[in-house]
Amino acid sequence: VNRECNRLGGEVDRLLRLVQSQEQKLGNAQFVSRAPSEVVERERQKLTTWKEQFEVLVKKRELLGCS
Repeated sequence: VNRECNRLGGEVDRLLRLVQSQEQKLGNAQFVSRAPSEVVERERQKLTTWKEQFEVLVKKRELLGCS
């Protein structure tokens, strides 16, 4: 269980960094205004997926009793 908690913790940290980076990119008005709309939409979908994965992993850690 301890090893799984550590593994999930690393994955949670990785996803958190990805989410923060993606939010920063999508918060950049120049990127959003200059990039083709399909690219912006794809980046928004990535952000949504990563946030969902993050929430699932946090719940898994809670169920395992990880600190």
